[in-house]
Amino acid sequence: MVAIVSLFWHICTFRSGPNVIPLNTALTGLVILVNGLLNIGVLMALGEPDIDLVQAGTIAVVSMASTAGLVWFVMLLMNRGQRFAQSITALFGTDVILTLLLALVIGVSSTIHESAALFALTLLRLWSLAVYGFIFQRALEIHIGFGIAMALFVVVFTVAITQTAISP
Repeated sequence: MVAIVSLFWHICTFRSGPNVIPLNTALTGLVILVNGLLNIGVLMALGEPDIDLVQAGTIAVVSMASTAGLVWFVMLLMNRGQRFAQSITALFGTDVILTLLLALVIGVSSTIHESAALFALTLLRLWSLAVYGFIFQRALEIHIGFGIAMALFVVVFTVAITQTAISP
Protein backbone atom coordinates (compact mmCIF):
# COMPACT_ATOMS: atom_id res chain seq x y z
CA MET A 1 0.00 0.00 0.00
CA VAL A 2 2.86 2.36 0.81
CA ALA A 3 4.33 1.66 -2.62
CA ILE A 4 1.08 2.67 -4.32
CA VAL A 5 0.78 5.89 -2.31
CA SER A 6 4.44 6.61 -3.05
CA LEU A 7 3.77 6.08 -6.75
CA PHE A 8 1.00 8.70 -6.74
CA TRP A 9 3.06 11.06 -4.59
CA HIS A 10 5.88 10.88 -7.15
CA ILE A 11 3.39 11.93 -9.83
CA CYS A 12 2.15 14.78 -7.60
CA THR A 13 5.73 15.98 -7.25
CA PHE A 14 6.43 15.63 -11.00
CA ARG A 15 9.05 12.88 -10.56
CA SER A 16 7.13 10.15 -12.41
CA GLY A 17 4.50 10.11 -15.11
CA PRO A 18 1.39 7.96 -15.52
CA ASN A 19 3.47 5.41 -17.44
CA VAL A 20 4.81 4.05 -14.11
CA ILE A 21 1.30 3.02 -13.03
CA PRO A 22 0.87 -0.74 -13.44
CA LEU A 23 -1.75 -1.67 -16.02
CA ASN A 24 -3.96 -3.49 -13.55
CA THR A 25 -7.76 -3.35 -13.56
CA ALA A 26 -7.93 -4.23 -9.86
CA LEU A 27 -5.70 -1.26 -9.02
CA THR A 28 -7.75 1.04 -11.25
CA GLY A 29 -10.97 -0.18 -9.62
CA LEU A 30 -9.53 0.27 -6.14
CA VAL A 31 -8.33 3.81 -6.92
CA ILE A 32 -11.75 4.72 -8.37
CA LEU A 33 -13.49 3.29 -5.30
CA VAL A 34 -11.19 5.08 -2.82
CA ASN A 35 -11.48 8.36 -4.73
CA GLY A 36 -15.28 8.10 -4.86
CA LEU A 37 -15.61 7.29 -1.16
CA LEU A 38 -13.19 10.05 -0.23
CA ASN A 39 -15.08 12.58 -2.33
CA ILE A 40 -18.36 11.51 -0.72
CA GLY A 41 -16.82 11.79 2.74
CA VAL A 42 -15.37 15.25 2.06
CA LEU A 43 -18.66 16.45 0.59
CA MET A 44 -20.56 15.16 3.62
CA ALA A 45 -18.09 16.58 6.16
CA LEU A 46 -17.06 19.84 4.55
CA GLY A 47 -19.65 20.56 1.86
CA GLU A 48 -23.02 22.22 2.10
CA PRO A 49 -24.61 21.69 5.53
CA ASP A 50 -27.80 20.11 4.13
CA ILE A 51 -26.19 17.66 1.69
CA ASP A 52 -27.21 14.03 2.24
CA LEU A 53 -25.53 10.78 1.29
CA VAL A 54 -27.49 10.35 -1.94
CA GLN A 55 -26.63 13.85 -3.13
CA ALA A 56 -22.96 13.44 -2.21
CA GLY A 57 -22.86 10.06 -3.96
CA THR A 58 -24.52 11.49 -7.06
CA ILE A 59 -22.08 14.38 -7.21
CA ALA A 60 -19.08 12.06 -6.80
CA VAL A 61 -20.28 9.57 -9.43
CA VAL A 62 -21.27 12.20 -11.99
CA SER A 63 -18.02 14.10 -11.47
CA MET A 64 -15.84 11.02 -11.80
CA ALA A 65 -17.79 9.67 -14.78
CA SER A 66 -17.57 13.06 -16.50
CA THR A 67 -13.84 13.21 -15.90
CA ALA A 68 -13.35 9.67 -17.19
CA GLY A 69 -15.52 10.33 -20.24
CA LEU A 70 -13.74 13.54 -21.14
CA VAL A 71 -10.31 11.97 -20.64
CA TRP A 72 -11.33 9.00 -22.80
CA PHE A 73 -12.58 11.37 -25.51
CA VAL A 74 -9.37 13.41 -25.48
CA MET A 75 -7.20 10.28 -25.50
CA LEU A 76 -9.10 8.93 -28.51
CA LEU A 77 -8.85 12.25 -30.35
CA MET A 78 -5.09 12.23 -29.80
CA ASN A 79 -4.86 8.56 -30.84
CA ARG A 80 -3.63 7.54 -27.36
CA GLY A 81 -6.58 5.40 -26.25
CA GLN A 82 -4.25 2.63 -25.09
CA ARG A 83 -3.01 4.95 -22.32
CA PHE A 84 -6.46 5.63 -20.89
CA ALA A 85 -6.35 3.13 -17.99
CA GLN A 86 -2.99 4.35 -16.69
CA SER A 87 -3.96 7.99 -17.17
CA ILE A 88 -7.28 7.72 -15.37
CA THR A 89 -5.66 5.73 -12.56
CA ALA A 90 -3.00 8.45 -12.25
CA LEU A 91 -5.61 11.23 -12.29
CA PHE A 92 -7.85 9.63 -9.67
CA GLY A 93 -4.90 8.42 -7.56
CA THR A 94 -3.31 11.85 -7.39
CA ASP A 95 -6.77 13.30 -6.74
CA VAL A 96 -6.97 11.18 -3.59
CA ILE A 97 -3.79 12.79 -2.26
CA LEU A 98 -4.78 16.29 -3.33
CA THR A 99 -8.31 15.90 -1.91
CA LEU A 100 -6.87 14.79 1.44
CA LEU A 101 -4.64 17.88 1.45
CA LEU A 102 -7.63 20.05 0.48
CA ALA A 103 -9.68 18.60 3.33
CA LEU A 104 -6.79 19.25 5.73
CA VAL A 105 -6.51 22.89 4.61
CA ILE A 106 -10.28 23.40 4.86
CA GLY A 107 -10.26 21.70 8.26
CA VAL A 108 -7.65 24.05 9.71
CA SER A 109 -8.84 27.14 7.84
CA SER A 110 -10.94 28.28 10.80
CA THR A 111 -7.83 28.34 13.02
CA ILE A 112 -5.64 30.42 10.70
CA HIS A 113 -6.00 33.85 9.18
CA GLU A 114 -8.61 33.98 6.40
CA SER A 115 -6.16 35.28 3.81
CA ALA A 116 -3.64 32.54 4.68
CA ALA A 117 -6.34 29.89 4.24
CA LEU A 118 -7.42 31.40 0.92
CA PHE A 119 -3.80 31.53 -0.22
CA ALA A 120 -3.27 27.85 0.74
CA LEU A 121 -6.46 26.82 -1.08
CA THR A 122 -5.43 28.76 -4.18
CA LEU A 123 -1.97 27.18 -4.17
CA LEU A 124 -3.52 23.74 -3.78
CA ARG A 125 -5.89 24.33 -6.72
CA LEU A 126 -3.01 25.53 -8.89
CA TRP A 127 -0.91 22.55 -7.86
CA SER A 128 -3.81 20.22 -8.76
CA LEU A 129 -4.11 21.80 -12.18
CA ALA A 130 -0.35 21.49 -12.71
CA VAL A 131 -0.39 17.81 -11.67
CA TYR A 132 -3.29 17.01 -14.01
CA GLY A 133 -1.56 18.96 -16.77
CA PHE A 134 1.64 17.00 -16.12
CA ILE A 135 -0.28 13.72 -16.42
CA PHE A 136 -1.80 14.84 -19.73
CA GLN A 137 1.56 16.07 -20.97
CA ARG A 138 3.15 12.69 -20.31
CA ALA A 139 0.20 10.59 -21.49
CA LEU A 140 -0.43 12.55 -24.70
CA GLU A 141 3.20 13.47 -25.39
CA ILE A 142 2.39 17.16 -25.70
CA HIS A 143 3.91 20.39 -24.35
CA ILE A 144 3.23 21.05 -20.66
CA GLY A 145 1.29 24.21 -21.59
CA PHE A 146 -1.08 22.14 -23.71
CA GLY A 147 -1.27 19.57 -20.92
CA ILE A 148 -2.37 22.24 -18.45
CA ALA A 149 -4.85 23.60 -21.01
CA MET A 150 -6.21 20.08 -21.42
CA ALA A 151 -6.48 19.72 -17.64
CA LEU A 152 -8.32 23.03 -17.43
CA PHE A 153 -10.68 21.87 -20.20
CA VAL A 154 -11.44 18.63 -18.34
CA VAL A 155 -11.89 20.35 -14.96
CA VAL A 156 -14.16 23.12 -16.30
CA PHE A 157 -16.33 20.74 -18.30
CA THR A 158 -16.51 18.25 -15.44
CA VAL A 159 -17.78 20.98 -13.13
CA ALA A 160 -20.26 22.15 -15.78
CA ILE A 161 -21.58 18.62 -16.38
CA THR A 162 -21.82 17.90 -12.66
CA GLN A 163 -23.63 21.18 -11.95
CA THR A 164 -26.06 20.51 -14.79
CA ALA A 165 -26.72 16.97 -13.60
CA ILE A 166 -27.42 17.90 -9.97
CA SER A 167 -29.34 21.13 -10.49
CA PRO A 168 -33.05 20.86 -9.67
